[in-house]
Amino acid sequence: MRYTDEQLQAIEHTGGHSLTFAVAGSGKTQMLLGRVRFLLEQGVPPERVRVLAFNKAAALELKERLACALPASLQAPKVSTFHSLGLKLIALFERHELVARLRLEENEAVEKTLAREAALAAIKEGHSDDYPSHDDLDAFHAFIGLVKSDIRTPRDAFKAFGIPGHYGYFVRAFDRFETARKQAGLRFFADLLCEPATLMLTNPRALALVTNKLDVVIVDEFQDVSRIQVELLTRLIGTRATLNAVGDDSQCIYAWRGSRPEFMGEDFDRFFPDATRYTLTRTFRFGHRVSLAAAMLIENNRNRMATLCVSAPSTPQTAIDVVRASASGDQAAVVGVIEGWRRDGRSLRDCAVLARLWAQTLGLELEFMDRGIPYFKPKGDVFTNRDVVGLLGWLRLADGSLFADTRAPEIIRAMLATPTLWLPAKTIGDLADAIARHPAGARSRLFDLAAKIRKPYQAAKIRDRADLWSEAPSWSALPAAEALRRYASRTDLIESFARSASRDVASEKEIAYQTLLGWATRSRTLIGDFLKRLDRLRLSRQCYEAGGEVVLLSTIHQAKGLEWPLVIVTGLEDDQFPANRSDSEEERRLAYVAFTRAKEQLQLVIPPDERFDAAWEGRESRGPGLSRTPASRFVFEARLGTAVSVGGAVSKRLFGAEPEAKLPDAPPEATGLLNRYLEAVGIPERYAVPKPPSASSHADGTQRWAVGDRIRHRVFGEGRIVGLRDKDVLDIDFAGHRRSIKVGIVPLERIR
Repeated sequence: MRYTDEQLQAIEHTGGHSLTFAVAGSGKTQMLLGRVRFLLEQGVPPERVRVLAFNKAAALELKERLACALPASLQAPKVSTFHSLGLKLIALFERHELVARLRLEENEAVEKTLAREAALAAIKEGHSDDYPSHDDLDAFHAFIGLVKSDIRTPRDAFKAFGIPGHYGYFVRAFDRFETARKQAGLRFFADLLCEPATLMLTNPRALALVTNKLDVVIVDEFQDVSRIQVELLTRLIGTRATLNAVGDDSQCIYAWRGSRPEFMGEDFDRFFPDATRYTLTRTFRFGHRVSLAAAMLIENNRNRMATLCVSAPSTPQTAIDVVRASASGDQAAVVGVIEGWRRDGRSLRDCAVLARLWAQTLGLELEFMDRGIPYFKPKGDVFTNRDVVGLLGWLRLADGSLFADTRAPEIIRAMLATPTLWLPAKTIGDLADAIARHPAGARSRLFDLAAKIRKPYQAAKIRDRADLWSEAPSWSALPAAEALRRYASRTDLIESFARSASRDVASEKEIAYQTLLGWATRSRTLIGDFLKRLDRLRLSRQCYEAGGEVVLLSTIHQAKGLEWPLVIVTGLEDDQFPANRSDSEEERRLAYVAFTRAKEQLQLVIPPDERFDAAWEGRESRGPGLSRTPASRFVFEARLGTAVSVGGAVSKRLFGAEPEAKLPDAPPEATGLLNRYLEAVGIPERYAVPKPPSASSHADGTQRWAVGDRIRHRVFGEGRIVGLRDKDVLDIDFAGHRRSIKVGIVPLERIR
């Protein structure tokens, strides 16, 4: 096995803990295999080495590759997931009667049922007769996982994770959930880590059974660890073992389950002192254009190690191109890229479409069905999306075809929940079944239900839905798009999205509506013809297997750790990616992960945007100075035009096509990073670096500002810079309200 010098340094580490920062595609798994072999050849007993991975697939891959990498004379150490380790620790503690003997319940539906009952009890305890929506219950279920990923109390976790105040009942509900779980004699997945870690924090006897039994603990994907996993590791390692951790803080994208980049940063030495740090900077996956775009994007994050991703000589000359489309709009241009790929004789299995949200794939899914392009989507398809089912249900009611559909009860349940009426699932289910059996009584049943509701606002919404039920058949001659708009207006559908449990849930719902509306608008057909077209697609769709001759539709989260020759990133739109109220650094890391999945082609789907076009083409923008741009700020931060031109010149120089190729002009604010890159690849030329402005300077331009800077605006007050649009426009967050501010119109004061 041949290793790079960087890999060898990490492999042959001696003395104390180590932390290796490995950029995307840098061969970290190969390095880990080399590290295990080195330890065994140095005489470390395999039973005193433990390798930890984050999921079963990763653990299985490590086991299989270790079996191939190690000679027959060396026995492989144990490889497991964190959760399987936790399960073994719980079994150990049960044998010593330190914890109760509880059954592991792997059915998530059971956990969600307990969570729903706990939430309802907590709401009632607060003297409210509100009923949480389906999305509220999902948010509480996620809160349970967040609390168990940390060591903070539920109340402290509620504050720390920034959960909206109207969900304050989550804290009471968590305690009720835990009581019910223990009374039922159950453990769930999160308890496999939380229970042993918290026990060892307070019980010396439990700690003595576990700590100081190993010599080396190796952890892959360390950027994904939560606080509870760190606590588990510190007890496992004790004072005897050393930790060899490897990860990429720029790919820390699981904040919703407790991971934080600080665990690879300032907190690492607190838990694992005096560690030696190594870097694997060479990627073997993609070429210089993508390396530069990814580097310029992630450089805007403050909370990271300043690791520069550099393409190795063997990498392909990965192309970057732009497709003009919005996720909820016409997808013809995106499909054109895939059809061109297939015309060139390339396999569809080598193509993946990545989105931040599942709803951003719905329009493309319909287009694939319409054009007969085979695809695989790990989640249910567009016709199982609850919001789509509900909206189409109202069109079916208008068309008169609803009750002829064998799925009528299911469709009616979705209709009554789009938007929510804050009714229990059983109430909605019973009502839907009754309406499906006796359609003529639908309006009266809804009015009877409204009469039993104590809250005037909720009762009024149910009566409105009853009136709509009677009115909908009169829409039968309307264009489908007009009927959808009318329904949205009558139910305050768009406004209801803002009341969702999270920004992502709100975005998913709005994109689903806009996608369906877009299809209806472009079809220019009446309701009946529109439904017939969609039903043809629904009935003709085929279920394809993963790994076959199909295009993969995936979220970016699910694509982490994978790679494809052609990657299409869709949904790069303002307020969607990043979401307006999201952690911009977490979102930026997610975009970094998406960009770095590509090997040969990276296609970025961006809505039409004059300012982006100017930046892409290297010219002055003709767009309005203060308007927000349709495109995501991440495509501006990645300086795609610069990445393509400079990356292309670097490739020509290094591959010998044009050894004397001139370096293209570059924006002054990018020269520092570009010079680091040129030095890393061995090109002697350097860009002139502009002098930093003096303390008294008030020169215009974004070069004196950086993402993360705190500022004071004369009108809007204090804010924080969250993005740089182009040479003179800053994205600034003012107490949760983001504005695009043109530098030089109103003076900005830096807050130290």
